[in-house]
Amino acid sequence: MTFKKSLILLVSLSLILSLSFSVMAQKEEFIEAPTNWDETYDVVVIGGGFAGLAAAHRAQTHGAETVLVEKMPFVGGNSQINGGVYASYTSKLEMAEKLGYEPDTAEQHIEDTIKGGDSMSDPALVKNFVYGAPYFLNLMLENGLEVRETISRPGGHYGYRTKTTINQSGSDIVKVQKEMVEEAGVDMMLETEMDYIYREEPQSGRVLGIRVKDADGVKNIRAKNGVVLATGGFSGNEEMRQEYVPWIGEEMPTTNHVGATGEGIKIAQQIGANTLHMSYIQLYPFAEPSKGYLDHIAVVPFSGPSFGIVYVDENGERFVNEGERRDVVSMAEMNSGGFPTFSIFNENMMTKFTTKEDMESGMEKGRVFKADTLEELAAEISSHNYGRDGVNMPAENLIDTIEQHNEYVRQGEDPDFGKRIDQGVAQTIEEGPFYAIPQWPSVHHTMGGLKINPHSEVEDIWGDVIPGLYAAGEVVGGVHGTNRLGSNAIPDAASFGLIAGQMAADGTLPEFVPEENR
Repeated sequence: MTFKKSLILLVSLSLILSLSFSVMAQKEEFIEAPTNWDETYDVVVIGGGFAGLAAAHRAQTHGAETVLVEKMPFVGGNSQINGGVYASYTSKLEMAEKLGYEPDTAEQHIEDTIKGGDSMSDPALVKNFVYGAPYFLNLMLENGLEVRETISRPGGHYGYRTKTTINQSGSDIVKVQKEMVEEAGVDMMLETEMDYIYREEPQSGRVLGIRVKDADGVKNIRAKNGVVLATGGFSGNEEMRQEYVPWIGEEMPTTNHVGATGEGIKIAQQIGANTLHMSYIQLYPFAEPSKGYLDHIAVVPFSGPSFGIVYVDENGERFVNEGERRDVVSMAEMNSGGFPTFSIFNENMMTKFTTKEDMESGMEKGRVFKADTLEELAAEISSHNYGRDGVNMPAENLIDTIEQHNEYVRQGEDPDFGKRIDQGVAQTIEEGPFYAIPQWPSVHHTMGGLKINPHSEVEDIWGDVIPGLYAAGEVVGGVHGTNRLGSNAIPDAASFGLIAGQMAADGTLPEFVPEENR
């Protein structure tokens, strides 16, 4: 055996042993499955967001008696407060064609996603959700979902593929899904928290069911066909975040709801599940600055890059390519030397990616500033406190920045930051009224999680499938690599929810799954 091969073998064995000890260290005690179960279902789905609702509906409509277990008092979770932006290369709406944009392709969506995650994604998983995106969107439209008459190309995307729900909120989709799940006859257990997964042996054999806790005590639920984990990520768990990315401290807020604490990952690790990409944690660069939350106003800066929106620092100067992906923009903001940053646009541009109603609502809440001139807008920006030191934006800097950017739009080239400018789509900012939205990074998405194969089956640390255990949504790692492109979250969660639910129900795959992944 050559020295190189010996070294590779030693490193591999070291990694395997490390992973094995890591799993065993987290396992306090193997608990044998009960002989008598309190409840029995064919499929048990844990988590009631996009992924869990999709999985529960799919399993039930494929002949499996299904229960959805949710620890919160309501379904929706992070999905309920999602920005309602959905990337799909096509749909029954054919919106790109109607608006005169170049039609998108699945191949381009796949390429953008993999590139946007620094080629660390599993291409097979990317293909699944890209081909599933129009399938799920059409399903939602057929069941009453409404979307706005607009389509955008946000940071990191190079195709016009991002649609926006009518209220610019994921709750629009959750509402449709919840109605479908209830109509299908899925049982729901709310305020019920899973704390253990039963398996035949400590690190081998089939998953048999779960243990849960509710107001009445402990209950054991058998899953004859399978368990689907759709428990989400861990952006709301400060201790877990710092375990993987120590520089994201307690002072860093999160856009997530209080239930995004990642215990589904830890519980699955106790029975041998593998994880990957746990140190890839995304910041959302457009959150409300003082509290870090994501409201419908925080979606506006995300939707504006292709139409000519400009990001400026507290000095009124550009600091980044507005068409860059979220991680790049977030780091540029934090390195800008001030706090916060701002999105600048005018009313003519606004109609391309948001509404007057949104702006009026934002102004009432102090989230949007409006002025007739750029000089007055700079003064308005400087009159507010953002939870830290105040801002003193020089009006002449803001005016110079916008005039220079207007020239770049006219010439179709950005020599300062290399932003792609699509002629006929990007707008100049010349006539008022003018608008500004303050923004700053907040912990948003955890790209790491459980390792799955294209069938949504969870794999153990040896690379083998854990029979009867499936996962979908943000609890999964490997789909987005180092960075998730905005508007890929919903199609990812929903597509793998459909796959996991159908696989758990009858062992088959939805029709959108490409042949090479079957």
